[in-house]
Amino acid sequence: MRTLARLRRARLAAACVGGCVVLSLAAPASAETSGQADQKVKQLLARIQTIQRQVAAAEKAYDEALAGVADSVNTEILDGQARDQIAATAAAQQAQVDGRVRALYESGGPVALYATLIDAEDPNALAEQAVVVQHLVAAGQTVVSQVSRVSAQADAATAAASRRAQARIATERTVGAAAVRVLSLLADEQRLLGQARSHAAAVRAAELALQAQSSAFSVITSDRIASMRMMPAAPAYMALYRKGAAAMCPGLSWTVLAAIGQVESGHGRDTSTSYAGAMGPMQFLPATFAAYAVDGDHDGVASIMDPADAIYTAARYLCANGASTGPNALANAIFHYNHADWYVQMVLALARQYAAA
Repeated sequence: MRTLARLRRARLAAACVGGCVVLSLAAPASAETSGQADQKVKQLLARIQTIQRQVAAAEKAYDEALAGVADSVNTEILDGQARDQIAATAAAQQAQVDGRVRALYESGGPVALYATLIDAEDPNALAEQAVVVQHLVAAGQTVVSQVSRVSAQADAATAAASRRAQARIATERTVGAAAVRVLSLLADEQRLLGQARSHAAAVRAAELALQAQSSAFSVITSDRIASMRMMPAAPAYMALYRKGAAAMCPGLSWTVLAAIGQVESGHGRDTSTSYAGAMGPMQFLPATFAAYAVDGDHDGVASIMDPADAIYTAARYLCANGASTGPNALANAIFHYNHADWYVQMVLALARQYAAA
């Protein structure tokens, strides 16, 4: 009985392992497939490309802003240099006029000239000398006036240029905003790149984990099934396996029925109801048994708990699913009996042992 108990626990554990693996692996797959992950990464990259175009435009605005500041500062410097040059020229001209006037006065200047007019006896000479004096004084005043006007114009032009330069410098304070815009967009681009990179890495890691777990499950299944050995059955059970297969499904090997009988109940040693509601020596669900029920012992009643009825019904059910039409169809029929790949492998492995015994 301890052997049967271990067999029952192994069967339940195998079923649990199969179910748990399906649940644990199916959840991530349903949450996001590899194709969906690729699509998400493509969407992130598309957003990154949009930001890259925005960065290019923002950097152009930033460059223009900096260039504007540089131009306005350079203009201010050039205007200042021109103003200084004009002022220096005006000052030199003023100095020359001052020098001529000073020389005029040092030599007697207008007073001396006017004094000569008083000493003049000839009225005509007096008039001529007065005209000369007036021209000399007026010429000096004209030169001084011209120099002052040029200097004033230079100062006005320089002041206007300075105001324009200052205005440009004031508007180019947007350089700061342009720089912030560029840096902000670059930060967004970096963040999205990080998301795309980490997202793709996470998906790759999950896929690798899935592959590793699937491989581990396959190895566990193969190793454990390889270690299983057929269990001797009572002669009555062995006869029922042979007769049931021959009667209900010509072409189906009795060894398959014997393997299922061992896996399901240890050849009738444990016929308790399973967690799924399966009953009897061949562990049928009541509804499935009712659909395919056979009165194997011809007592007039098809009972799920009767070995003959259960074994004959199993043969009929397998045959209805193509068990006698070839190896692939046999595997498919066994899968219909219990929807688990490990179950199919276990039954076929034990069937080979029964055949070789």
